[in-house]
Amino acid sequence: MARHRIHAGTDIACVGVWDAGLPFAERSVEGKALEASATRGEVLTIDTHADGGYLLQFHVDEPFVPEPWQRFETVENALGLHLGSGTAVAGGCEDFRSSRPRITSTADRFQVEPSWYRVRVHLNRMEGSEDEQRAHAEAARSLTAEELSRYQQMGKSHRAGWLLAVMAGASLVTSVFVQARLVPGVLGALLAVAAGWRLLRLKRSDYDALHLRYEAAFAAAVSPDIVMELHREPGPLPGGFVSLEGPASS
Repeated sequence: MARHRIHAGTDIACVGVWDAGLPFAERSVEGKALEASATRGEVLTIDTHADGGYLLQFHVDEPFVPEPWQRFETVENALGLHLGSGTAVAGGCEDFRSSRPRITSTADRFQVEPSWYRVRVHLNRMEGSEDEQRAHAEAARSLTAEELSRYQQMGKSHRAGWLLAVMAGASLVTSVFVQARLVPGVLGALLAVAAGWRLLRLKRSDYDALHLRYEAAFAAAVSPDIVMELHREPGPLPGGFVSLEGPASS
């Protein structure tokens, strides 16, 4: 049993999962050809209806049990998927059977037992803002009260430092164009010194370490957009494809 999280991007409004061992195609597999491959169980595709990034979560030989506060819709039909090489690829379907992947990498692969799998798909129906707020609350709990207060204060200093740096640059540019170099030049220099001092203080602090901890906890708490349960079964099995805005097709 295993779980995997993959951030999948797509420029053709379609993400999916397929076997890395499939032979390369001479040209991109799209449209009816992609649907035919899905029906044969070579790839499980999900029509997202929009380009962009989607968080996919895979449960291999274990069930997906949503948290009480999560709202997932389970697609009625379970679909077949053949992963004969034991290496699955998840990501934008523009890379399906491509010899030169454009949007996936080795980070988008995970290992499974070579087999046919029956896949159950769950679609997140939560509001994004609601999930984001809950994830921030979980991330805040990953730090102690003292660490959280220090992290927030240093974050404000970080933003103020960059604002001063931008203002310094604007003052110096202004001094060149208006030929009143003395006052704007002195002001720009003072602002640059203030910005550098603030950034130097942050560099010596543990802000980066706290930021990494906070971001890791936030990423772990964010609900996936799509969850797929993969359960081994004897094959072959009928495959198909899923739409984020409709039922599964097989």
